[in-house]
Amino acid sequence: MGTKITDKLISLFHLDKGDKRKNCGYFVGGLSIIVNLLISAVKLFFGIIVNSIALVADAVHSLSDVASSFVVIVGFKISAKPPDEKHPFGHGRAERIVAVVIACMLIVVGIEFFMSGIKRFRNPVPVESSWLIIVILAITIIAKILLSVISYDVGKQVNSAALKADAWHHGTDAISTVLVIIGFVLYRFGFYRIDGLLGIIIALFIAYTGIMMIFESGSMLLGEAPSDDLISDIRETAICCEDVNDVHHIHVHDYGGKLEITVHIRLCRTIHLDEVHRIVSLVELAIKERIKGAEVTVHPEPIEENNEDCG
Repeated sequence: MGTKITDKLISLFHLDKGDKRKNCGYFVGGLSIIVNLLISAVKLFFGIIVNSIALVADAVHSLSDVASSFVVIVGFKISAKPPDEKHPFGHGRAERIVAVVIACMLIVVGIEFFMSGIKRFRNPVPVESSWLIIVILAITIIAKILLSVISYDVGKQVNSAALKADAWHHGTDAISTVLVIIGFVLYRFGFYRIDGLLGIIIALFIAYTGIMMIFESGSMLLGEAPSDDLISDIRETAICCEDVNDVHHIHVHDYGGKLEITVHIRLCRTIHLDEVHRIVSLVELAIKERIKGAEVTVHPEPIEENNEDCG
């Protein structure tokens, strides 16, 4: 479902014209800001009306999505900058930094509402509820799920960690609203402590999501090892090239959508230098065609003359 919706949006708004990656980032970020402003306003209004700490927490959670989407747009603007003297490999990792910023925002929001939830649990107050509010909240859940699906799917298509992180943020908001609805149903039976308890659960869920996002993005910033599938693709592509007898010492550095790949290959020592250069160029070209957006450096090494592969 997500891919179909995303493809229609990309086609409808011509996001694939020019810099598709930046266009998609700006579009999804802008869409998220508009939708979340409306959702947070609705939740905050009803949260104040019915005096529900859980719903007010959920409203602020939605409002934090506005801030995180704004940060995503800033991240895309920075990451789209071309390489310069200080950053020869571009600015793509800015998106990972943005993801960490979003995660920190989530953790702060989680801590604040954890404390508020404890206070409300200790001192419960009556909370009014109605089926109209429940229906309206259900509609906001549908909107958040769609936003989450679109953000994650676009994030996959353009390889954006920031959009994937924002999708997680939308998803946690949808889940927390589900908990609020459950609470509203229970309020009708006089279980007023459930408001504080749900506030605590939502806060913990928000903080946990932020911590997981920091681990994921922080791992990449520290220099995460490439996947086995990527290493396998590089090795298989290189070994299939003419006169290549062995492929080893594969290094991959991810600069946020831009990969720097180094590969060592072994060739027969009897091959002339001009021919070695030609083979190296073929291997580099083959890997670039297989791994889009990669810059490849191939280092040739000789193998022993008596090796059976050197006829």
